[in-house]
Amino acid sequence: MDSMFADHIIYAHFGLVLVLTAGPLFVVYALSNSVQPPAGLGFFTVYFMLALLAWIAFAVGGTGTIAISMDVPAIAAMISSYALLLAVGQRAGISVGHYAIGGLCAAACIAVIILAAVPSFQLYLAITGLFWTLAGLVSAWHGWRNHNPGDGIVATAGLVVLLTIPGTAYALQVGELLPSLQSNVYSLHGTAHAMVIIGFLTSLVIDRQQQLTRLNTLDPLTRVLNQRGLESALHVTLANASRHGHPIAAILLDVNDLRQLDHQYGRATGDKLLQKIAHCLEQECRSSDVVSRYGNTTFLMVLPNTNLPPARTLAERIRRRLEEQPMIIDQETVAITVSLGVASREGDSELENLYRDTERALKLARRGGANHVAAVDHKPLHMSNGIAAARRSDAPRSGEPRSGAPVPDDGA
Repeated sequence: MDSMFADHIIYAHFGLVLVLTAGPLFVVYALSNSVQPPAGLGFFTVYFMLALLAWIAFAVGGTGTIAISMDVPAIAAMISSYALLLAVGQRAGISVGHYAIGGLCAAACIAVIILAAVPSFQLYLAITGLFWTLAGLVSAWHGWRNHNPGDGIVATAGLVVLLTIPGTAYALQVGELLPSLQSNVYSLHGTAHAMVIIGFLTSLVIDRQQQLTRLNTLDPLTRVLNQRGLESALHVTLANASRHGHPIAAILLDVNDLRQLDHQYGRATGDKLLQKIAHCLEQECRSSDVVSRYGNTTFLMVLPNTNLPPARTLAERIRRRLEEQPMIIDQETVAITVSLGVASREGDSELENLYRDTERALKLARRGGANHVAAVDHKPLHMSNGIAAARRSDAPRSGEPRSGAPVPDDGA
């Protein structure tokens, strides 16, 4: 009776693993035909198949339906744990140590066949515990870096496998029967496998959501924020500026003669120029500043807690850097010139107002010809004792100071 009950438990557990594995395999099949399959998808497929093979071998051999050595599920489980480690490593962009760990896995598989039952089982525990622990650590790191709870579930599965080792080792020491231990360990590993499946599917959903968010908020060419992304990123910043009366500055950059460059050298050259300018802006701006592509030939930078002089200094530094780094096209030097409009407001929560000021400044810069910087300052009126007085904020910019002294409105 007890044996029949144990057989039913094994079959039930196997059926659960089979159902849980079938779902991700359909997902894998669908994603494999997509334009950009997720990283590690191939190794996850191998892992699912090998884990399922291990459970089939264990369920059939454990019930005595077919005489199968326990070496078969052990070997399949070790190889599947190695495939899991490869999958999470590829997903996290880690490609070191694969061959060394693969050699260790191959040696362990051979040793399991040669060794006696108990040492073979101990080796199986050690190897799977090592691979699952490494996979859990990599998943935890990747999940923390990318804010993906799905990877955290996979990391927890690695912890479950690791925790089976001390208890199983103690049970072997006190003389518990090996078949019973094998059944318990495979059941716990099956639970960890189910957690990996849940974590895998969860991570795919979250990755997809993050990808859609990036597509909606990033400019596909320059990889800086688009207009929608800029408005979303500045929502809290502008609200704080309005509430506390902090200054906020903006720089509107327009690329001179981009259409002429496209016509003369091709659209790809113009795209490279825009990418180069975006890279320059990201390097020159602080992490608290927001860089965006605001139009076909324009970039808008918003600088929190910044008044006009340091913003104008930054604009001039950007202009000079681009001027000093021309593009080389077909062994011909092509100068990069831009016009920049700088504006600053204090305690204003409307991005549109700040943008209008930078547009006015940009028009002034264009009147001076290509490769100029111009600035306008919006001075809010403060009512005091019934008298309107203009007051300009002299509050220094928080964070890293801009290097260099304020420069005239027109660049050289």
